[in-house]
Amino acid sequence: MNLKRTLLLRLSDNGEPITSSSYGNGVLTLPSLPLPDDSSDSTPMYTVRILIAASSPIARDGLIWTNCPPDHIIPFKRDKFYKKIVNSSFHKDDTIDLNLYKPGSYCFYLSFRNNNEQLETTRKFYFVVLPVLKLNNNFLQLNSIAMQSVISKWMGPTLKDWDNVFSKISEKNYNMVHFTPLQHRGESNSPYSIYDQLEFDPKLFNNKEDVQKMVTHLHKHYGMLALTDIVFNHTANNSNWLRQHPEAGYNHQTAPHLISAIQLDGALIEFSRNLKKWGYPTELKSIDDLFKIMDGIKVHVLGSLKLWEYYVLNVQDTLNDVEKLWSTINIDSKDSQLYKQSPDCIENIEDFAKFVLENTTDSSFNTLSTRGAKHLDLKILIKILKINFGEIYNDENTERIHKILDEINLPLYGEYDDDISEILEQLFNRIKYLRLDENGPKQGPITVNSPLTEPYFTRFKGADGESYALANNGWIWNGNPLVDFASSQSKAYLRREVIVWGDCVKLRYGKGPKDSPYLWSRMEKYIEINATIFDGFRIDNCHSTPLHVGEYFLDHARKFNPNLYVVAELFSGSEQLDCLFVERLAISSLIREAMQAWSEEELSRLIHKHGGRPIGSYKFVPMDNFPYPSDISVDQEYCEYNPESNQVHCVSEINIPKILTATPPHALFMDCTHDNEMPYQKRTVEDTLPNAALVSLCSSAIGSVYGYDEIYPHLLDLVNEKRTYDTESCIGIGPVKSKLNEIREKISKKSIDIEDSEMHVHHEGQFITFHRTDVKSGSGWYLIARMKFNEDSNEQELPPIILSQSKCKLNFAYTLERVGTIEDLHDDLKIEGIPTKLIELKGFEVSYDEKEQQSKIILPKDFPAGSIAIFETQQNGVDLSLDHFIRSGAMKATANVTLQSLNPIMYHAASEELDCSGGKEGTYNVPAIGNLVYCGLQGWISELRKIVFNNDLAHPLSENLREGTWALDYVVNRLDYYKDEPGVVDVQNWLRSRMNRIKVLPNYLRPSYFALIIGILYGCCRLRAMQLMSINIGKSTTFVQSLGLVSVQMMAKVNSTSIFPDETVYAMAAGLPHFSTNYMRCWGRDIFISLRGLLLTTGRFEEAKEHLLAFAKTLKHGMIPNLLDAGRNPRYNARDAAWFFLQAIQDYVNIVPNGEEILKEKVSRRFPLDDTWVAEDDIRAFSYSSTIEDIIYEILKRHASGIEYREANAGPKLDRVMTDDGFNVEVHVDWNTGLIHGGSQNNCGTWMDKMGESEKAGSVGVPGTPRDGAAIEINGLLKSTLRFVIELQSKGLFKYTQVSKTDGKGTISFEEWNQLLQDNFEKKFYIPLDPEDDKNFDVDSSIVNRRGIYKDLYKSGKPYEDYQFRPNFAVAMVAAPELFTPEYATHCLELADEILRGPLGMATLDPSDYNYHPYYINSEDSENFATSKGRNYHQGPEWAWPEGYFLRAYLHFNFLTNPRACNEHKNKPSSYLYQQLYQRLSKQRDEIMNSPWAGLPELTNRDGEFCQDSSPTQAWSAATLLDLFYDLWSSFEDEDQWE
Repeated sequence: MNLKRTLLLRLSDNGEPITSSSYGNGVLTLPSLPLPDDSSDSTPMYTVRILIAASSPIARDGLIWTNCPPDHIIPFKRDKFYKKIVNSSFHKDDTIDLNLYKPGSYCFYLSFRNNNEQLETTRKFYFVVLPVLKLNNNFLQLNSIAMQSVISKWMGPTLKDWDNVFSKISEKNYNMVHFTPLQHRGESNSPYSIYDQLEFDPKLFNNKEDVQKMVTHLHKHYGMLALTDIVFNHTANNSNWLRQHPEAGYNHQTAPHLISAIQLDGALIEFSRNLKKWGYPTELKSIDDLFKIMDGIKVHVLGSLKLWEYYVLNVQDTLNDVEKLWSTINIDSKDSQLYKQSPDCIENIEDFAKFVLENTTDSSFNTLSTRGAKHLDLKILIKILKINFGEIYNDENTERIHKILDEINLPLYGEYDDDISEILEQLFNRIKYLRLDENGPKQGPITVNSPLTEPYFTRFKGADGESYALANNGWIWNGNPLVDFASSQSKAYLRREVIVWGDCVKLRYGKGPKDSPYLWSRMEKYIEINATIFDGFRIDNCHSTPLHVGEYFLDHARKFNPNLYVVAELFSGSEQLDCLFVERLAISSLIREAMQAWSEEELSRLIHKHGGRPIGSYKFVPMDNFPYPSDISVDQEYCEYNPESNQVHCVSEINIPKILTATPPHALFMDCTHDNEMPYQKRTVEDTLPNAALVSLCSSAIGSVYGYDEIYPHLLDLVNEKRTYDTESCIGIGPVKSKLNEIREKISKKSIDIEDSEMHVHHEGQFITFHRTDVKSGSGWYLIARMKFNEDSNEQELPPIILSQSKCKLNFAYTLERVGTIEDLHDDLKIEGIPTKLIELKGFEVSYDEKEQQSKIILPKDFPAGSIAIFETQQNGVDLSLDHFIRSGAMKATANVTLQSLNPIMYHAASEELDCSGGKEGTYNVPAIGNLVYCGLQGWISELRKIVFNNDLAHPLSENLREGTWALDYVVNRLDYYKDEPGVVDVQNWLRSRMNRIKVLPNYLRPSYFALIIGILYGCCRLRAMQLMSINIGKSTTFVQSLGLVSVQMMAKVNSTSIFPDETVYAMAAGLPHFSTNYMRCWGRDIFISLRGLLLTTGRFEEAKEHLLAFAKTLKHGMIPNLLDAGRNPRYNARDAAWFFLQAIQDYVNIVPNGEEILKEKVSRRFPLDDTWVAEDDIRAFSYSSTIEDIIYEILKRHASGIEYREANAGPKLDRVMTDDGFNVEVHVDWNTGLIHGGSQNNCGTWMDKMGESEKAGSVGVPGTPRDGAAIEINGLLKSTLRFVIELQSKGLFKYTQVSKTDGKGTISFEEWNQLLQDNFEKKFYIPLDPEDDKNFDVDSSIVNRRGIYKDLYKSGKPYEDYQFRPNFAVAMVAAPELFTPEYATHCLELADEILRGPLGMATLDPSDYNYHPYYINSEDSENFATSKGRNYHQGPEWAWPEGYFLRAYLHFNFLTNPRACNEHKNKPSSYLYQQLYQRLSKQRDEIMNSPWAGLPELTNRDGEFCQDSSPTQAWSAATLLDLFYDLWSSFEDEDQWE
């Protein structure tokens, strides 16, 4: 794989490519870039690297099937697919490389096993590799193509005449000639009516070698490529080979559905021949004459044809057949089940007829065929009749059947009536156009050679002696291009909807070569001949070419000319359909035309569409939606611009391949095509010049028809025009075209990427100004074009033009003046142009104001309609060094930053910044949208990600950046507060130098470059973070890396608090922005629930240790504080914090290398051992020390002996809503069970800690969820701790072996306590599925609300609260899975998955519970006791952090109990289990990606609904998911493979 030719294609979870939305409808397109000359045949042109997210649903038993050949030797076959295996992992995205060796259309699709255990396939996804054009060994950019179309039969009778035309075209600096078909023409002499596809025009060419010589001459002598029309859809009506092979067309044998249309067409011809005989006018002079003709058609054509016989059932014949067969048909019980109808249906003739029709016909019933061909399945019909009306055939049944058949026929007659009406309307309009309309051909008398209307069919006697009528080709207004209008899917020929070409027979390819072998073989040879000779094809009538036909023959053509340039003009009427044709046929350029514009405004829209990206467009840069593997290669030079290298550059020093995204189909934008009217006809002669100039500056291929530059007055008749081109006297705008094409050549050498070319179009009355710029160099071309759409153009003056922050100089200016009229054209042999002359314009005032840094252009008084002026421009401050300067150096600048110093660089909520800056600095305010959420890079990225993706130049932030440099100064200057942090100065200096550089640029470029700078620095910071984190994060997925960065987000140093009273260090916030400063920042339970995920799995071992030691210092009453307040005023009202603390110590010991050493670490104790409250500066504070080993034992010891205390400083100052009794804390062990009990109905000592506070509702001091008694998660954590200390004892690492029971009732060893818990836990907490089993458990059957679950509590103050279904059981399952019977646990988890799990978190209460209130609105102050002032905080709202524990338990127990959840060796999770986990994290992935906070919220309301009062990013919400990923990685991944 060559990174320099690799593009990354990311797939969504349903397999769809992820593409930018800034371009609208588009096609995945690889650019046209040549390989180095010394490349071998085995070197891929490109590698498409497909990225599939780890454990995406499409990865389960996933396969990618692609028709990209595996090597350069194997030929491309569109329907040959090769299998590539998708590796399913939960930690690493999978990438699959598709090597592409040749241009063309390629595709892939995926197969995978879905949730229903079925193999599912996606649709096919296509991408196009554009051809590499070379002219005399020089690479020709597609955007540098300047093509001239010529009508070959007008070039002259000899090749010398042709050479004169080539010379003229070459003088105008065109580099491609488009030939209409050069084959032997049919009797009409139209180039597109080809008599023999395998023979070139015998009047000019003896053989195909002569054509090859001519093309070679074009290449070498004139420096022009050659492109020819290819006609797939029809052949000349007099083609001799068609007589031998009439099956190549649509006739009565190959297309019986056309028989009625053939008969109608024949009757119309017969009517036309007999007009005089039957007394109708033979020359139409008025509408009255036409009405007479129409009356004749009704009588002599439609009346005699009896076309209804093709539409309806023959009732009498059907009745006769039913009577004959009636007695032969038997019915059985199965028939009765199938066909018996209700009495209501039988009584309703309309419903019953519908039932009969559905059961007795197939799809062919709705297709026209021969007369009387419509029929029912009589066998089934008779069964239906017998079952519902009795088995006796009598008069009554006959009458019933008659009514049923009439009812079936009723809509068919309606269809017939509609079609007859349409036939008459189409005939009327067509005859009127041909004979009467002013804009029609006014064909004159009706004769045998000029019939009433064009024949729809070519009639002849075939070589087999049979008479044939073959459908002629044509087109249909607003027809569906995907439907063959001659097929049985259409009645266009019968309804006379085809605008027919009488000289062209439509070719019938069928579904493939087997359907028409001779035709496919003949056309293969035709394609081979032309592909060998020409550089490109224009697909004639492409929108009517069946896709499979186009695919087959273009694939065939590329075998002989891999770099075939394919263009087409599509009239699909839909950008989506255009893209379909482009991606399937690998169309290089779609023909678009400026002369189609009906106004200056519409023309300016077309120029805007094809001119390039808007000036100042945002440049793609990977942000937070890409993984940054810690070992990814970095190359400062690889982002350097070098137009000669033909590389696909990365956007920065980080070698993330460039993204393959969908772009609009490349355009071949023509000022005028060969089948459209000239400016003289549609606008004015003078408009020829400005129209051509506007087109020439577009960022596309361009083209023109010969004669446009020469001012031909009319669209010439391809069939009847006999004259040839005049190459002597017609100069027209040729000299200016030469200059314009020279400019195009200069531009193309600079622009190799879609982002390289930008433009600005402005329309003001008759004036259109067009500024085309080169992004890398800042150079450009500015065009002022004054249009002349009509002769009576008003006078208009253009005010002085100001080009802000750009210099300019006049290059040239001309106007086109008509000096003759069409009446001056008399030559019967040569096609002449209207006499004109080019007048060079003078008198322009061009000045540059150094102070204002702007150029001013004042037009001369004489700048008439039909004038242009071209200026060269240069944007201030932009040169070739700028791009590389901005894209480089950031990796070096971030080399010294740490995970800690990345925090202020990347994050900082407003409150944190205000805290650190002494109130001077907050987040940046963007007018119209408000403040960003972070001061650091993430704040900008969260906003810019969407802006860049949509190229939203109108966004308020874009506007703010254009209006001033405030943002540029802000991002640099705010880092002054953090200069002492490692690496910050380096980052600040890099930022300052880049921001200073872009300050001097034009203000309209500032948003783009600002976003580029921020994006590049952000990427480098993100990569640096991954390099500093553990390998399980650094080399993992985008999602895991984003979760890991929450660690950086939450770990900040603020002035107002710390984890130590005497030292300001980085401390973990519970969440942002709500819990960011002062005493609200550090919460005991939050930190220790989060510590494993945010600090241990990320490799931040020292900071984890600091937090453990800091809280260990504050141990009091055997409890860890809920609120730390830097150890100054800790509050001890959390019964669970100590147990999460002990679990964190256990996790530290198990994860950190030599982690057990922490057990011997000593901490000075904040409070005396007797639990006396003393101030932090009291001499007794910190006066003695304990080891962590002692701390662990002290917690166990104090709980074993019982804890009872009143909170220090109890009262309203400590807690304004707590009742007096609520300050009393009590914890004890029930030594009958070993379970820890605690709390009361007056306080709430677990994480569900919301206290009622509404006076209006009377809830002040009444906890929402007291959860007193034995809480399930605390006892699970107790069991985990006991198991841990027993393990430590066995290793000689823990000296304590026993504790004293409550009230001195003896001692108990840890082993005994552990066993006591094991014996009693499930007995006390499990509620069995079967009430018969209640006797085996401690269950009050009268209270049970739901079975097969674990109680939330045991022996609480309100017994029903024990039985509530909450997510806390999952904490116990994870901490101590040995407490649970695996089958019970799995079933409970299934229920939780169905009942509690929401999109982002776990419902805190069963929705079936009476107390369920899932909408948390803290501001509500109502009389509702349950919800006022947010008392229902934990009574239904869905909290994010418990889902991590739920998923960890789901993984563990499913792996144990579900055979589908593990691989065949039973040693790793299966792809099924990975898929289940992945799907349950879909909302979390979306949330962390789309939330401006780049984190997961504290909670949501019901079903994931946004909760206004939730903290938008919470430490534990991300941490517990990191725990899950670490479980999988540490248990099942081979670490060696990650190195």
